Amino acid sequence: MSVEARQYRLILRSTIRGASLQLRVSSPEAREVTLVKIGGRGVEELFNNIVDVLMKHGLIEAESKTKLVKAYKLKAEIGPVVGGFIVLVRRARDIKVWTPLFEAFITEQYKGSKVVLSHALSLSEQLSKISPPSKRVRMQLNPKILDGISAGIKVLTKKLWKPFPS
Repeated sequence: MSVEARQYRLILRSTIRGASLQLRVSSPEAREVTLVKIGGRGVEELFNNIVDVLMKHGLIEAESKTKLVKAYKLKAEIGPVVGGFIVLVRRARDIKVWTPLFEAFITEQYKGSKVVLSHALSLSEQLSKISPPSKRVRMQLNPKILDGISAGIKVLTKKLWKPFPS
């Protein structure tokens, strides 16, 4: 799937089990697939923060909004960065710690942050081709690989940019 022809969608699904944040991708020659999804406490707040920041910078447009599903279409150049950020916060103990950093990453207050985040998603995709997830996972990327990359990117973020006070 060529990176240039990809269409990214950010979706928040509300179910009985709780909210779930999904990043989906499609291309003209393939059907839409879920790249990465996360759930748990703070997911709705994370989703709302991502949407607010991207709206502020004109990088997202509303697609559909129902009681149970909110969907937004991302600009192609920002899709991998948002995906990398979702990978980053995927296994965070407290998502609220990382949420305020999203705008700083998007505006590149931390030099190279967009490149690092997009490469995190790309690396996840490449490794998941080698070791695909089981069918019951229902997403394209292997959760074990995502967990490892998430941990590594957190360390890299703290070492490169020192976003948190000591």
